[in-house]
Amino acid sequence: MPAELTTEGLSTQTFAEIRAEIVADLVAIFGPTINTLPSTILGQLVDIWSELESVEQQALLALWRAQDPAAAEGVALDHLAFNTGSVRKGPLPSQVEGFIETSGPTTIPAGSLFRLDTDDSVWATAAEVIAPGAGSAAARLVCTTNGPIPANAGSTWTVVTPLPNLVGFTNPDDDAEIGRNQESDEDFRRRRSVELFAQGQGPLAAITAVVSKVNGVEYVRTYHNPATQPADVNGIPFKAFNVVVFPAPASAEVEQAIYDAIWSATGAGGEAHGTDYVGTSTDIEGVAQPVAFDVVGTVNAEIAITLTTSTSEQAVSPNLVQVVTDGIVDYAQRFWEVPGRDLTELDITGRVYDLIQSGDVTGVDAVTVALSVLGVAKPGKIPIGIREIVDVDSANITVGEA
Repeated sequence: MPAELTTEGLSTQTFAEIRAEIVADLVAIFGPTINTLPSTILGQLVDIWSELESVEQQALLALWRAQDPAAAEGVALDHLAFNTGSVRKGPLPSQVEGFIETSGPTTIPAGSLFRLDTDDSVWATAAEVIAPGAGSAAARLVCTTNGPIPANAGSTWTVVTPLPNLVGFTNPDDDAEIGRNQESDEDFRRRRSVELFAQGQGPLAAITAVVSKVNGVEYVRTYHNPATQPADVNGIPFKAFNVVVFPAPASAEVEQAIYDAIWSATGAGGEAHGTDYVGTSTDIEGVAQPVAFDVVGTVNAEIAITLTTSTSEQAVSPNLVQVVTDGIVDYAQRFWEVPGRDLTELDITGRVYDLIQSGDVTGVDAVTVALSVLGVAKPGKIPIGIREIVDVDSANITVGEA
């Protein structure tokens, strides 16, 4: 049966099915003695014909799939999602906080380049840095290449753009905020579904969905205080809601877009509580309505890990400290650094045992973990509030053997 488009959908054929159909047609015309084996000229022509038909049916199937948001990929998915107001998130570069080192007064223009020695990636200053004299001046570098490029605390940097009195750059305390590649089809489909059906899930989901569409917002969640007077444990007034976003708006335009998005999803109902950003959004009658939201703050986790190796009968893996540190940081950036998620000793212990199970770490019999923040011990876990995110940097991880 040839390819068909019916009310039940599109049906296509395999190469073997197409060839068998062509052979059957030839036999019906020329009789059963006709030789269509692949070794004959006619058989090779049948194969060519079958291949061309197979390619055409594959193209037809791809076109059919491109009309289904659950199956479309790439540009086809972008077009379908745009029709319902969703836009794929593009790639972002990694960024790192640190210090410009100078030997005298100088001005470092935005876009001045530095090279990360570990992988030769090139990074640029995000803004102009004015150094009044010899010493250190705070600066942020942005990688010139998009994607998840790491730069651990204490990395070595080389000046690419020479300037008078410019010595170099250091990031003694903070790992880079890892960038990302373009949002995958799978992640984009999932986010589009949330945005598309949020109106049917209630006002909080609707607010979250519409704010998530703002270009520059990576994370958003909406909280509500429906029952506690005068305010709940998170400081949200009775009957108010609190939108929490990450990162902080990069410009006044992004800030206003968030105000407008919140107002568009709430209309005239509910108080948009917040203390970090307080502004207005103009309604359809031209009246400025008060709107507010908060941003996610950072809690720097201090992690002390003690590995018992003295009783092990296995050889201790080379570079044990570095392997464990890198394993914790990598996992934290992907799974633990989520707003509102507590960091527990069990998280750390479990990750080390994962490294043991995978064979990356050997010679360890036991793991002990101690957590603290600003030198204050946090037995069991570091509690993270709804407006916070834990930050795990390699500079704040101590790994020892016992």
